[in-house]
Amino acid sequence: MSNRQKIGLRKAPSATRKRGRERRKLLLKAAYELLCARPVEDVSFRDIADQADVPEGSAYHFFANRFDLFSTLAKELSEQFIKAHQRKVPPSRRKTWQALAEHLVDVGAGVYAENPPARQLLIGGKTPPEVKQADRLNDRAVGNVMYEVFAEHFELPDTDEMRNAFYYFIEITDLIFTLSVIEHGEITPEMLAEAKRAGTGYLSTYLSAQARTGTARAPTRQHRSPNTDRAAGR
Repeated sequence: MSNRQKIGLRKAPSATRKRGRERRKLLLKAAYELLCARPVEDVSFRDIADQADVPEGSAYHFFANRFDLFSTLAKELSEQFIKAHQRKVPPSRRKTWQALAEHLVDVGAGVYAENPPARQLLIGGKTPPEVKQADRLNDRAVGNVMYEVFAEHFELPDTDEMRNAFYYFIEITDLIFTLSVIEHGEITPEMLAEAKRAGTGYLSTYLSAQARTGTARAPTRQHRSPNTDRAAGR
């Protein structure tokens, strides 16, 4: 019987791919576990391979280096933020756009509190530049979800400018979180309040006070005459 006729031989490539996917998952799981116990700068690619019980040489088939692996893990962690933001918003947290914005900040802080690796990779003071740069794309995805959450409860223009505003909202609040982690090792209540203040302050340049009626609108960019302002009750 030739090799091509041997039963099961043609399934080998599929089995190899399955084993490869399993090893990749083991490496990501190992990195997560190590980042729960060690600073990111103390976790080497060999440490991760050893923790996953995957030969280091084989591990390089899946990730170019530890930064590549950390970037992939950061993307998976970003999915947790997306899922958290997609949960139903309590009525009390969406009465005004400011309340909803603060709710989104609280949700993000909650995910960070529950995930030490997320704190290290996304807002840690020693986050590798390669990982942070890759995470910008993840933040844009999360920002789009935030926009969708807002658009569900308030009237918003569907423009690149408006969607970008929520991406910058994330960057601003994450910066405050980063300072808190650097200075205190965690997101403190005081710094959480600062993040809310900074984030809502920024969004207020896009969202008008009309949100009090349940409709958040982007302020017009054109000049308004004094008579128009008086007619609007301003």
